[in-house]
Amino acid sequence: MKMTDGLFHKIFDEIGASYPEIEKEHWIIDIGSAKLADTPEIFDVIVTENLYGDIISDVAAQIAGSVGLAGSSNIGVNYAMFEAIHGSAPRRAGQNLANPSGLLNGAILMLVHIGQSDIAEKVQNAYLKTLEDGVHTYDIFTEGVSKEKVGTREFAEAVVARLGQVPSKLKAATFGNAKPIDNSIFKYTPKAPAKKELIGSDIFVHCHNTSAPDFKAKIDACGKLPLEVVSISNRGIKVWPEGNSETFCTDHWRVRCKKSANSKEVISFKQVTDMMAALSDGGIDVIKCENLYYFDGEAGFQKMINE
Repeated sequence: MKMTDGLFHKIFDEIGASYPEIEKEHWIIDIGSAKLADTPEIFDVIVTENLYGDIISDVAAQIAGSVGLAGSSNIGVNYAMFEAIHGSAPRRAGQNLANPSGLLNGAILMLVHIGQSDIAEKVQNAYLKTLEDGVHTYDIFTEGVSKEKVGTREFAEAVVARLGQVPSKLKAATFGNAKPIDNSIFKYTPKAPAKKELIGSDIFVHCHNTSAPDFKAKIDACGKLPLEVVSISNRGIKVWPEGNSETFCTDHWRVRCKKSANSKEVISFKQVTDMMAALSDGGIDVIKCENLYYFDGEAGFQKMINE
């Protein structure tokens, strides 16, 4: 996460520098979600990765009343897809219970995207009028506030019946003369490839019912190895050398191999495969490897915890 989130943050800063007129802040997902739940009005546009986007879009929708309310758009250079923010709900299938608002709002976004803003506006206002009139599905129905609890089909019919009407309390939708997005604005100029140098590999192995010292002894028993074992971790925490005996270890180990402990010397992939073969020949169950690279002199991997 430090590597992937760090790269995302780095690219955000690089692109953000081209737009000095836009005020930008950086929030980690935990405090960002807390701020969204507490003061959603301080947010405008949120730029994030897919997993975090799934989290905060559900939080935002639930604040509004239900995850079933919000639609979403996925817009690319050549194609676009529109959907509800929630996933499928097979446990609700065929029961006439599900709130269709998410799909309806996704369709409204699609209409705006393809330039049919007048139709989108009519549908959106009919939808808002339905909510305003207290016609609600089970997930947002509230005694004393809602007027009628309806199913999926009945809610859709209520929206259709209100086409041409506008809400009186909720803010009416006005999309203006929205035009289809000009895809020519999405220009990506790839950077020159970075200089990539292989300097080691993390070899993952399976070994159960053992301690870090005993596991290292098992590696040593394999004899002379093509690469040096410079550290061993378990669950991301360094357990050798200078590990803590209190660290709880599972049966999944990561063996970091290089020319030597602090070496940045380039190695060959054959040395990696020879290392894996040597460990395997020594009775160690090798699972996979993840190679360690430098890109333009900068490490493309992270240190282990306590390393």
